Amino acid sequence: MKHLLRRVVGGFVIGVMIGQIVQILISLKWGQGKYMPVVVHFRSFFDSEMTAVILQNLLTGIIGVTFATSALIFGIVKWSPLKQYIVHFCITAFVWIPIVMLLWMPTTSISILIFFINFLGTYVITWVIQYQISKNDIKQINAAIRSKQLEGRCEE
Repeated sequence: MKHLLRRVVGGFVIGVMIGQIVQILISLKWGQGKYMPVVVHFRSFFDSEMTAVILQNLLTGIIGVTFATSALIFGIVKWSPLKQYIVHFCITAFVWIPIVMLLWMPTTSISILIFFINFLGTYVITWVIQYQISKNDIKQINAAIRSKQLEGRCEE
């Protein structure tokens, strides 16, 4: 339980930090030299900028919590790696895409499609990298096991 709480709190903090970095980058691109605490489109939903900023921080924190806790899926050893990645993808996409679209993206059909393709592409690239790392780790473990087995045979 303590481990899960750490994951939730850490995920929330990291999510908010990443959200602020994104907001700084948006400000650099479109802020005309000024910091934009929230984008104009998201700000338009609220009576005060403070409410928009608080909700933006809560939502980016939720994204962080989602990624931090959904990573626990990879510890379910009964599931195949493919099943783990599919479930993880569905959970993170279900949370991340609507929040990011609400906070920072225009909501036209084409922008939603482009955004989903970008998310999917990034996820696939990440999966391929993780797969290659895991494959290499397995080769090293197998080599170490073979080496120990050979040492055991030589001693007999």
